[in-house]
Amino acid sequence: MTRITCRLRHWYYLFRAAMRLAPDFALAGWYFKNRALKDLALPYPEALNSKEKRRLKHYYYGTTYLNTIFCTLIGYRRSRREKHLFSNLSALACFFDDLVDAFRQHDNSGITWSDNPELFGQTADPRGLAQHFLNNVYRDLPAADLAEFNGFMHRVFNVETRSAEAGTGIDDLKRITAEKGGASVLLFRRILSRPVSEAEQHALFQFGYFIQFADDIFDLWHDRRAGIVTLATHFAARNDVASLQQLFVNQVDAMHRSLAQAGRTGSAAQPTTRAIIHFLVGITRVCLRHYADLQKKHGTLPLDDRSAMVVDMERWENRVRAVREVLMGN
Repeated sequence: MTRITCRLRHWYYLFRAAMRLAPDFALAGWYFKNRALKDLALPYPEALNSKEKRRLKHYYYGTTYLNTIFCTLIGYRRSRREKHLFSNLSALACFFDDLVDAFRQHDNSGITWSDNPELFGQTADPRGLAQHFLNNVYRDLPAADLAEFNGFMHRVFNVETRSAEAGTGIDDLKRITAEKGGASVLLFRRILSRPVSEAEQHALFQFGYFIQFADDIFDLWHDRRAGIVTLATHFAARNDVASLQQLFVNQVDAMHRSLAQAGRTGSAAQPTTRAIIHFLVGITRVCLRHYADLQKKHGTLPLDDRSAMVVDMERWENRVRAVREVLMGN
């Protein structure tokens, strides 16, 4: 296949991907504005402040992206019940992340939280919102899916609450990143009524690893400031952007190999799914190139300089770079 043919094929599937993402996000915007908060059945009217609503919207759009990938890969459309489940699980993920970040700093309870998110919620969340959202999920999730859902939820919970004790070596960080991202993606996939094949589960686990790794790359400055050790902060502390870039390339390749074994065969599902994911791959490459440019310019990464390190995708120059990366990359 010639370079021009490859480029045209790449653009064709990017167009297909955009045609899947655009209506899904437009509908998500309408749904969040008009229905999502009602679906949460909040225990009292002013349960969420404006900042929490903005964060929840961010999480909901993120899970909309996940749903587009799931449904494209397996040829499916969410039901009304499944949208309700996504709304409540998005809220649970949002509030659980905040609880862990806040509670980790002053947890002197001596309790081993493993496999016990309900007790953690009762201890760390006096408002009871996390348990409320979890109860909403339990109420609508089919009984046959509950055991597998709880299995993935406990994996996410355990790695989040015990990651600080799990070691900071490169192999430990890879395992934590993979488990945190992979189990989280599988947790959301499990609330769709379609069963998850072994090949799809492996592919989505690798995709979740990629998602978490990309998120950590963007959050490098914030995580370092908070004292959170990730793969990104590990390599940044060693001024080794090249190894960070190579590990990202390796994970993208591993993800695509596993996706090739999953989903519908004999259709455009797999290349379209890959194109949907490529939008995030391209955006993350912009961030990695920015770090490489900083290292080249300064001789070392200016890790304490927020304005230099944080890659703001609201800025037009970064958006232009992202468009270029998505269109020209493969």
